[in-house]
Amino acid sequence: MRFLALFIPFLLIAKILSPLQESLLNFDKQKAVISGDKLKDSWINPITLQYKYNRSNQTGEIQTINQFIISINQPIFKSGAIWASVEYAKHLKLQNLQRVKLQKRTLIKQAYELLFNIHKLDISIQKQKLLIDNAIIDIQRKKEQFLSGVGDSSLLDNAILNKNNLELALKDIVSKKEELINSFKTLSDIDYKKIELPKLSLVSKEQYLNNLNIQISKKEVKIEDYLKKMNIGNTLLSINFLANYNYMNTNYSNQTAIYQNDTNSFYNVGFVVTIPLSINTLKTIQEAKIDYLKSVTSYQDKRQKELQIYNTTISQIQTISKKIEVYKDTINSYNSLITSTKDGIKAGINTQLDLQTLLNSKKLQILNIKSLEIEKEIKLLNLYYLVGDIE
Repeated sequence: MRFLALFIPFLLIAKILSPLQESLLNFDKQKAVISGDKLKDSWINPITLQYKYNRSNQTGEIQTINQFIISINQPIFKSGAIWASVEYAKHLKLQNLQRVKLQKRTLIKQAYELLFNIHKLDISIQKQKLLIDNAIIDIQRKKEQFLSGVGDSSLLDNAILNKNNLELALKDIVSKKEELINSFKTLSDIDYKKIELPKLSLVSKEQYLNNLNIQISKKEVKIEDYLKKMNIGNTLLSINFLANYNYMNTNYSNQTAIYQNDTNSFYNVGFVVTIPLSINTLKTIQEAKIDYLKSVTSYQDKRQKELQIYNTTISQIQTISKKIEVYKDTINSYNSLITSTKDGIKAGINTQLDLQTLLNSKKLQILNIKSLEIEKEIKLLNLYYLVGDIE
């Protein structure tokens, strides 16, 4: 049940991409399949069909020759190289399909990351408006103090400048939001307002260490292993089946006792055994082995890096959770201040402006928590999109 809960949300996410993006991905998938099948059969040599026509008067007679030739030169044994080439092609095809799958999931992640950040900016806009409200209250307070002869004009001037700067910052946030919306439209045709953000679960370390990146790297080890065997087989004994059929028809313009029309056909069937002796054979084998060993090391390195990514992300999520707790404590403090301020208003000590400032500040802390919760979802998304059954 936990497994289903992990992957059902991602199936919903997959619907976010536009038909155009889906079409491009489908083309890549089709190409990967066709290229893999083509490579799998590449060891089969073509049957050569050849037609020759020749017209000549070299003998004094006009001679016309029609010739048709069928030739086959097909390897049937290459010391394991044929089998290795088929397996190499099969695993390369699977890896390319995995890459297409990774490409799709990356686009999905980008789309949802944009959505999360758009919602973060919505929160930032709300926060900025609250800051502006507090700045306006501060201006009113400074103005009253100045008019009553208590405050300094420079304090009022600074309060006005602060409000103006906050308003300019708000315009920048709104502009940034529009940029993200336009970026989202390049990936999806759906109105971003109609998409419900997913609530992602934390994947386990074991699940994450079987992610697409690692699977692709693991498949590379298989590919290099079969490529090594194919290269070794190509340096050893091979047997080719040979066949040839030749049909030739010769016609003369004036038939004489010397020059008569003639039709001739024959065939050849056999095989050829080849053992290549090259000064670079050992070096070729050594290169193939090095490439294989490098792929094994790269796979181990990829696992190690992905483990570090997982641990770092978990640490970041824990830090976000701790920040949320700090804001919750701050909200409790504001609740206490709001209660005492309400009592102060009744006693004539505080004003409604004081209360409104505190209420706005409390709302700011609540919005900070919502922003951090979205940040946590983005961190989870960076792990989540790579995990799944990729075969």
